[in-house]
Amino acid sequence: MRLPDRFRTISFRLSVGYGLLFGLSAVAIMAVTYVAASTQMQSIVRASIAEDLALFRHGFREGGEGGLVQEVNERVESAAEDRFFLLLGPDGRRIAGNLPTAAWALGPTTERLAPATPDRAEETRGDTLYSEGIALGDFRVMAARRSDILETIRSILLSAILTGCMVTVALALVGGIVVGLGPSRRVDAIAATTRRIVEGRLDLRLPVSGRGDELDRLATDINVMLARIETLVESLRQVSTDIAHDLRTPLARLRQGLEGIGRTRDRAGLERAVDAAVAETDAIIETFNALLRIAQIDAGARKARFRLVDLSDLAERVADAYGEVAIDAGHRLATRVEPGRTVQGDADLLTQLLANLVENAITHVPAPGEITLAVRREAEEIVLEVADDGPGVPPAERDRIFRRLYRLDRSRSTPGHGLGLALVASIAELHGGRIEVRDAAPGLVMRVVFSDASVEAGPKPARLGIGAA
Repeated sequence: MRLPDRFRTISFRLSVGYGLLFGLSAVAIMAVTYVAASTQMQSIVRASIAEDLALFRHGFREGGEGGLVQEVNERVESAAEDRFFLLLGPDGRRIAGNLPTAAWALGPTTERLAPATPDRAEETRGDTLYSEGIALGDFRVMAARRSDILETIRSILLSAILTGCMVTVALALVGGIVVGLGPSRRVDAIAATTRRIVEGRLDLRLPVSGRGDELDRLATDINVMLARIETLVESLRQVSTDIAHDLRTPLARLRQGLEGIGRTRDRAGLERAVDAAVAETDAIIETFNALLRIAQIDAGARKARFRLVDLSDLAERVADAYGEVAIDAGHRLATRVEPGRTVQGDADLLTQLLANLVENAITHVPAPGEITLAVRREAEEIVLEVADDGPGVPPAERDRIFRRLYRLDRSRSTPGHGLGLALVASIAELHGGRIEVRDAAPGLVMRVVFSDASVEAGPKPARLGIGAA
């Protein structure tokens, strides 16, 4: 039979488990108490019997037979209902006491006897007595105690054990239900939200109560994951749309070129058509390779290669590599690099980021232009900056230029596939950096800020250089 959902929750099972544990603990504690109390009561009873026997010895030493008889009779007359005595003469007959003759036993005993009252010596009541008998000369004397008090205490302890166990188990069941209500409601809310997310509502997030417990921590982590998934899905949707729009033209040109090959009769024209088709194919392959690389970076697979990287040294090397390229394009590439600025990252990817930013400025800034590559420390952050004095980017377009395959209208006639800045954004995000686009008035400033930078060197003066001019 399937249990209701409330009874199958982890909180309910834990509560019942703890209840059973507490019940067993109560049984163990009360059992120890029971044994200790019984032993202690027996010790008290035996001590009381030993005290009576000591009085009998004293009476026998002081007064002989008469003194012993007197002591026994006085104890019988003043004894409570749970105290019994027996004095036998040399011939084995009872001289005094409220126990039958058959009750005599030498030494300590515990047995069911038939005590008698002084007026009716043979009346039996079938009590269990603790007794001890000793010999004094030719006389034999015994003192005994009834076990009523001890049996009562045992009965009370047993009742307490059973009641305590039942109450503990009952409270555990009730507590399991009550304690499980809150987490169960929260789990139900989480499950309802996840079902809606599975149906396609990737904008939803799991509820967080604000208590900071394990469910909140789990929900927060899952929400971060959902935000990442939403971004990736949206990016994939955008890439699909962009591919449909931006690759349609080169594919159409490739198809026209292939059709033209069939109509070309001279060898020179055929070679030109084939070269054009190969160039279009290479451009398409390059676009898909760039998309694949961005996808790999977004997946975070390169984080395993992170090391401490000297960003200043990378910037100098990129400036040296692109210095001649900038001059050929009619630009001047300058550097303002503080030495020793380091970040945790992948050196190859960071080099790609720097190269894409510099190449983007060289390509889209009209000649002659001034391009500056800078690396510096600002407070606790490392800032990588590429500034130019070109036409800049309209504010409304600044968030879009990092989308895959997105290009400004004025840039569609320039070489490229619209993935350079998208690759920059992916690399920056992988390294925990943020991208800022600012107006240089005139021109544009692109900043990559590494907030979790590991800085080894303190502030040092910047050095001004010209990249391979």
